[in-house]
Amino acid sequence: MSGRPATTSATPKVEGAGPKPWGAGGALPELLIRAGDRPLFLAIQRGLALVLPLIMVGALAILVRDFPSLGAQQMLDAALGPAWRIRCGNLIDGSFGIASLALLCALSGTMATLHNQRHSGPFVSPIMAAVVVLSCFFVITAPAQAGSWSELFSLSHGLLVAMGVAALGSWIFLRLSQIQWLQLPFRTVGSDPVVRDVLTVMPAGMLTILCFGLLQWALTAVGVADLYASTRDWVGQPFTDAGSGLDTGLSYVGLSQILWFFGAHGPNLLFAVEEHVLIPAGLANAAALQAGGEPVFIITKSFVDAFARIGGSGSSLCLILAILLVSRDAGGRKLAVFALFPALFNVNEPLLFGIPLILNPSYLIPFLLTPVVQTLTAFAATALDLVPHTTTAMPWTTPVLISGFVATGSVAGLVMQLINVALGTLLYIPFARLSDRVREHRGKRVLNGLLRAAESSETGSGGRKCLDRPGEEGRLAKALADDLALALKAQDQLFLEYQPQIGAKGCCVHGVEALLRWRHPAYGRIPPPVTVAIAEDMGLIDRLGAFVLAEACARRAAWRGAVPDALILSVNVSPRQLLSPAFARTVLEVLGQTGLDPHLLELEITESTVLIPDALALDSLRRLRDTGVRIAIDDFGMGHASLRYLRELPIDTVKIDRSLTVGGPGGLNEHIVRSINELSRSLGITTIVEGVELDAQLAMFLALGCETFQGYLFSRPLGPDDCLSFIGTQRKNRRQAEYSQANDGPVMLSRENL
Repeated sequence: MSGRPATTSATPKVEGAGPKPWGAGGALPELLIRAGDRPLFLAIQRGLALVLPLIMVGALAILVRDFPSLGAQQMLDAALGPAWRIRCGNLIDGSFGIASLALLCALSGTMATLHNQRHSGPFVSPIMAAVVVLSCFFVITAPAQAGSWSELFSLSHGLLVAMGVAALGSWIFLRLSQIQWLQLPFRTVGSDPVVRDVLTVMPAGMLTILCFGLLQWALTAVGVADLYASTRDWVGQPFTDAGSGLDTGLSYVGLSQILWFFGAHGPNLLFAVEEHVLIPAGLANAAALQAGGEPVFIITKSFVDAFARIGGSGSSLCLILAILLVSRDAGGRKLAVFALFPALFNVNEPLLFGIPLILNPSYLIPFLLTPVVQTLTAFAATALDLVPHTTTAMPWTTPVLISGFVATGSVAGLVMQLINVALGTLLYIPFARLSDRVREHRGKRVLNGLLRAAESSETGSGGRKCLDRPGEEGRLAKALADDLALALKAQDQLFLEYQPQIGAKGCCVHGVEALLRWRHPAYGRIPPPVTVAIAEDMGLIDRLGAFVLAEACARRAAWRGAVPDALILSVNVSPRQLLSPAFARTVLEVLGQTGLDPHLLELEITESTVLIPDALALDSLRRLRDTGVRIAIDDFGMGHASLRYLRELPIDTVKIDRSLTVGGPGGLNEHIVRSINELSRSLGITTIVEGVELDAQLAMFLALGCETFQGYLFSRPLGPDDCLSFIGTQRKNRRQAEYSQANDGPVMLSRENL
């Protein structure tokens, strides 16, 4: 069912010219992956994803409560009564209102999880880490006014402080937990391992909280009584005497984006700029217009909201359009569609937290640059009198396009928004493609780990090779398992390729091996051993095997008359398939449905299958062979079986493993191959040498008397049409070879004769 010999008998084959890591190449994606894989960045991004349910509820509740349509609000009043606003407020308070606190816990727990995966030593409970860091947060923030607690808990005010405390507190706690003399000797005390783990690192947790107590005392000593208020004042300090010129607008927009990128709500931290510069400028424009004069200020709050925050901070509507236009990530496209409606009302949190954009190096440049460029273009258009000055204040949830018209009182404002949307989308498009490449590189790197797991004989606690893997590999395996089940239903991602097997006599195509391929929409081609291992883990191997068998037999039947009548079709069979009582019946049903002669089908079983102590499996093979189906032992020579099995089992073909194709003349491998070949010939069994890639290999095995070969020296796996064309070319070459033999003597098999 696969393509290349694996290192264990239970794993199918993946043809290739040699070992080559999946996802090799691509310096920039690798650089971004290394940057994004730093524990702190990874923990923040995962922490943001963990609080996404709160963010989604809060964003939708805000959108409903502040929906910019008086008619819609009146309809809700009539249908639900005035209390609906209170209900929305409760949802906002219970989601956005505690989002920073929730992120603090999620981030610290995630950092502890990553620590446990990457370091030896005592296990640090993620829940304990969250409890310790939560205490640190309350110790160091301790606002001067009790009412400030709600601000520190909320998404809009306390996010940066929460992230900073979580990062610093987790780092201190995890480092202290590794110091051996701070670990209490309780690892063998009690029956509950959680209690033992907590007791072991308890001094580290206590010292971490005390460190934050000392830090809070130091901050108070230098005049920082309220951490959030001091942070806000410090960030807004450069704008104390700012005017409403282009420099202020660019600085405000740029700094707001930088703050957002690091997890702070930029507009809220810079509210002083809005309050003292942008809002007064807008009011002055409105007053001038009302008095019959000309507006003076270009940079106003309405200007920034309408032209530099299209879809929210970062002009996330442009990112959504870029993803929908060019991204190959099906999950990302679904998220973009989901986030599209909120983004039309300038609610960008679903995208901000869902991708996420915070501390995401792939989107750093466009996230910072797009609003700045849009500010420049809108400023230039206004300065040139192509777009009227903004004169009308509007709710921040006013939909895109409508807001451009309302802010300027002109269709030109709407056109300016369209231009900025197009410009922002163009800026995001290359980075959406880059994000795809980064995701694919990361996925393929994780696939390398799954491939090693699939090719090994080890299983997890649940008896599964891939699904029981920890960390990223296990998560990817579970995602692929769900996708494989869907792919089997739709059958639009799974397909077969065929690799020819060449006979030395007359340089003819002896047969073809059907090889399973899975082209995943997000990760590209999945290694066949991973596909098969996941199918076995999920209990889908019978369905997958039936799909491969039906596709292959139907293809061979369709080739009738276009290929040699004796062309053999080989199909790999997993050992677990043979354990199914319905296996033989399924094979015979497929042969009947496709009309394929049983003598043209060869089932390849791995060498370990003959060691399965299951009479049903061997009985199925004998029953099928009695009907004419051929049986082959794949990967023969890897050490599981001995030559006596060639006498005891219903075998037609032995495929010599590629591990025996290496080595020079006179070596041990040559003697093993000679023994296998001589015994097989005496028993009337065909031998096929796999993995032939060099002329020297071919010459050596021809000298040993081997007559059938498979490998990249002759052909890589081909699609059905290309394989049929290859076979047709070989038939033509064979006729030419027969003519040459009649006139010039025997023709030896070589690459030149193919």
